[in-house]
Amino acid sequence: MGSTRLRYTMIGFIAGVLLMYMLQNSSVGTGTRFALPVYGVGIGLLIDGMILRVKQRKGKDE
Repeated sequence: MGSTRLRYTMIGFIAGVLLMYMLQNSSVGTGTRFALPVYGVGIGLLIDGMILRVKQRKGKDE
């Protein structure tokens, strides 16, 4: 796992944990709240994949 991929994964995880604590007293289900860090990891990996594709396309055009 490259450093960029790990960076976006950890940012997504931390954002998910913060959202989990922010939504602690809301009407969101407990299972959804506990799954938020996992969703954050997935979103971080998706963003990293999109960034890598854009960088690869720029490299081909030059």
